[in-house]
Amino acid sequence: MSLIKGLQRRYSLAIALLAAFVLVGGAAVWHASKLPAEASSEDKQEMQKRLRKGVGSEVRFASAAANPQQIDEAVKSTDEFIYWRSGLGMSDETKKRLAKAESDVLKGKAKRITLDELTDTLTTAAVDRLATLTDDEIELAANASADAQGEIRSRADGKWGVLTKKELIQQAKSGREWSQRGDASLRAGLRTMIEEQVSDRAVKLGAALPEQFGQASAQGVTPTQALLIAYSVAADDPLADSRGDIEQQLVQKRMEARQTREQKQALKHISGRPYGPRGLVHPSAAHIFLKSGVEKLLSRSEGGKK
Repeated sequence: MSLIKGLQRRYSLAIALLAAFVLVGGAAVWHASKLPAEASSEDKQEMQKRLRKGVGSEVRFASAAANPQQIDEAVKSTDEFIYWRSGLGMSDETKKRLAKAESDVLKGKAKRITLDELTDTLTTAAVDRLATLTDDEIELAANASADAQGEIRSRADGKWGVLTKKELIQQAKSGREWSQRGDASLRAGLRTMIEEQVSDRAVKLGAALPEQFGQASAQGVTPTQALLIAYSVAADDPLADSRGDIEQQLVQKRMEARQTREQKQALKHISGRPYGPRGLVHPSAAHIFLKSGVEKLLSRSEGGKK
């Protein structure tokens, strides 16, 4: 009997982990054989090029010598970058808080956010948010994450599996129950997945943009950089490619689907943006997770609760 209960517990925990990470915008854990292969040297160089054309060109990172106006511009460019790609935006109050936190770090008044601290903060945000999801929010999230065929991919490349909306809703409710119980295994499992995702982003950004992210693993990141990594994990947006490149990709996607512009505009499940709710490249309910994550990041930077 104890063996059966143990198996049931592990199965339910796996459901909870899957639901939490697919629903709030992260990676699902699947069998090792389904993990993507190590990228080749050419692939890594191509990604670095794409990152420089994307976040490297469209976000104006502030330096230690930046004045208040330049820091405000850095925050504004970050907000515009994320909004154009996903439709997710910051309130004026959030931008002010982020600019203050960024200034404090750049001027040496506050410490950078280590990758471990970023991972802990995002883990807490994921667990806490999962526990408070309502049935309506779960259904809305499932709709926002589904593609034109009603399928939900755990990651943008689709290599780690596909769920139906019904499956996701059922698993999300199971995940919510585990989170409400405060199960330590749930938090530990989620942290492992988030840590992998955060580290992956930091390594790629460090290779492509060494002046901004080259010391991320050793010294940590600024609040604005932490926000970009958090968004990237939540929406599975690689932060790569310029607006022109993405627009061309979307046109090509419509052509491959033999979809006219009028048909595209008539589809309610398509946002017209590449990422975020009903995104065309990779739809996700990133907003459900990201708002809580940003609030906890700012609270940490301001010396409040994690």
